Amino acid sequence: MRVTEFASRMGSQVINLADDFEIQGITTLEAAGPGYISFVINERYLGKARETQASAVIVPEAIALENKAYIPLREPWEGVLYLLEMFYPKDAAVYFEGVHPTAVVHPEAVLGEGVRVGPHAVIGPRSRIGARTIIEAGCVIGPDVEIGTDCHLHPQVVVEHGCIIGNRVVIQAGAVIGGDGFKFEIIGGRWKKIPQVGRVVIEDDVEIGANTTIDRASYTETRIGAGTKIDNLVQIAHNVTIGRDCVIVAQVGIAGSTTVGDGSILAAQVGVADNLKLGKGVKVMARSGVKDNIPDGQTIFGAPARPFRLAARIMAAETKLPELVTEVAKLSERIAQLEKELKKDD
Repeated sequence: MRVTEFASRMGSQVINLADDFEIQGITTLEAAGPGYISFVINERYLGKARETQASAVIVPEAIALENKAYIPLREPWEGVLYLLEMFYPKDAAVYFEGVHPTAVVHPEAVLGEGVRVGPHAVIGPRSRIGARTIIEAGCVIGPDVEIGTDCHLHPQVVVEHGCIIGNRVVIQAGAVIGGDGFKFEIIGGRWKKIPQVGRVVIEDDVEIGANTTIDRASYTETRIGAGTKIDNLVQIAHNVTIGRDCVIVAQVGIAGSTTVGDGSILAAQVGVADNLKLGKGVKVMARSGVKDNIPDGQTIFGAPARPFRLAARIMAAETKLPELVTEVAKLSERIAQLEKELKKDD
């Protein structure tokens, strides 16, 4: 594809173009060479954009480059995504067709048209796999599981019995969907496991990162809303409900029966206590510990988490604590001296 054709498909044009060229690929500003397209999203990288050896640069509409061919786009990431999907098809690394001879598919399982099942994968009885879904090597799909169309389960994903997965869901390697919720109670003086008999429901267009775990509910369901994106190494406990289009970053832990509203963002290493309600559009900054309900739209930070402005003031005050301790000690000495002098006067 030539660069002018690409720009036209994106509803734009190439500015400062000296020679229409065949696009060889897309990469970073530093790595790009002649024939390649690169991109800049933030103005702070304009210096690198002017120095890059890329033959053209995708930029936001508000940015212009001097003496460099560039393609202004209202949504630059749309152009980046288009080229990435063209040069790196998402299924390019899948090396098998149909059902691999080492896979174990129960006779009562139902596979839709074009389903691919990799080496040593296992699909249990009465499970249904939608059309064009990819089940990679070593995956285990339990009994009575429903998986929609155009999903992609990377190697060694486990989906336990009775769970439901929507359409176009991506689950990265090693994730476990529907493991038992962590529920133990003391009976007769010892911890006894309380069976978890619910399920996990994952709605359409969700992505789940590597080695993430989403536990089945105690009796009803743990639910992940449509469009939500979950990073690696996240723990979501039983009965949790995550809304639509949320982002949950690495090493977040959400305790049981908590609800997270639509469009919320939980940054890395956030911990959320059980039975809480986080409203819509909540932003929890990295390494925060949430112990209270949070209203819609609030940004919080810290452990315990507080409204961001208050948390920032507290953090700023903490940096002055050594000086404050010294000052208080001096004032205490001065007060003690004054009291001695007053007693002498009496």
